[in-house]
Amino acid sequence: AAYGCYIWPSALVMGEFIWYHRHQFTQKTILEVGAGTSIPSLVLAKSSSPLHLILTDIPEILPIVDTCLKRNQIHDALVRPLLWGQFGSDTSIDHLIQKVVESQWQTKIDYIIGSDTFYEPAQFENLLVLVSYVIHHHNPNCHFFTTYQERSPKRSIQYLLDKWKLQCRQIPNDSFDFDELKYIDRDQELSEVIVSAGTLSSVFLLEIYAA
Repeated sequence: AAYGCYIWPSALVMGEFIWYHRHQFTQKTILEVGAGTSIPSLVLAKSSSPLHLILTDIPEILPIVDTCLKRNQIHDALVRPLLWGQFGSDTSIDHLIQKVVESQWQTKIDYIIGSDTFYEPAQFENLLVLVSYVIHHHNPNCHFFTTYQERSPKRSIQYLLDKWKLQCRQIPNDSFDFDELKYIDRDQELSEVIVSAGTLSSVFLLEIYAA
């Protein structure tokens, strides 16, 4: 769970994508999975005026999420524990949708977002089960935007997408004017976060939706 305490390169790319398309998320209900340091949601809350913003992670990481929101003076986001691939419990996606999104808010989740969500291969299917449930049992128009850093060319989610009736497309980083240089050039002073040269070139953005 310690990796939920860091700002990963994938979060920087996702944050830039959110900023570029910030108007698309205005007055929408958005669920962040595996929030950790919550960069995408912080960008959303500061720039987009979402209708509802839900940040989720495993219980051990939620204090990190709460701290990030407090330090950025964001007080109207909902923070909840969420375990991928589970149903019928207080920490499952069906409970969150039925008890909060549909019953209290009477709305739908419009977008799911996540950074480096395809990190642990053992969790790939659990994540896609969650996404599939939201799309096929809650809102067929929901889209999942996620960044991932390629760590092995042998990893593939295509068979899982087929299994759970999902499809995806890669969104080129240059389509949202992503500037890698500001995160690797210390002389530019455009970012407080600096990463190693070449790291961001291995980060890809996916859009996952109903097949």
